Amino acid sequence: MGKGELEPANGQRDVDSTPADTRPAGSCGADSLPVEAPLWFEDLVLGRTFRSATRTITAADIAAFSRLSGDHNPLHTDEELARKSTFRGTVAHGHLVQSVASGLAWDLGIFRGTLVALKGIEITFVAPVRPDTELCLELTVSELDQEPRPRRGLVVFGARVLDGAEELVIEGRWTTIMARRPKATS
Repeated sequence: MGKGELEPANGQRDVDSTPADTRPAGSCGADSLPVEAPLWFEDLVLGRTFRSATRTITAADIAAFSRLSGDHNPLHTDEELARKSTFRGTVAHGHLVQSVASGLAWDLGIFRGTLVALKGIEITFVAPVRPDTELCLELTVSELDQEPRPRRGLVVFGARVLDGAEELVIEGRWTTIMARRPKATS
């Protein structure tokens, strides 16, 4: 096993599933590794947690997202005006942070080749994200539904985006449809 991987009792490989409340401060992304093989619906266990590597949100990211989305709210684009707001400086768009979380999830490898669809996302923006903030993502399997379909299952992940100081910035639920392991043919 590689650094950051734990051997759960069920024998499945996991990516750093240390409970978040027992981690040292500043360990956002510490010891996280991508999953080496595709994870099928059958590989997922309630309570299993995946923790991503980190990504830093920069002022350039915020400016690019503003141009791409057309959201030119001065809280994101005008440092002088934003300094006078309750945020006391520019902050990243919440949907930029959620989009980065999606990229961090993809980089983990848990969805590669087995994600059929992202059915829905429910999120709450908990705290602002300033330029040059390091972020990581925790996904915890919170619901598994076999569905009446032989080739897929519904998986709900509890999602938490944390900053480098381990402060929660977004939390929510990601509802996915995951492929089942193909049956062996004789």
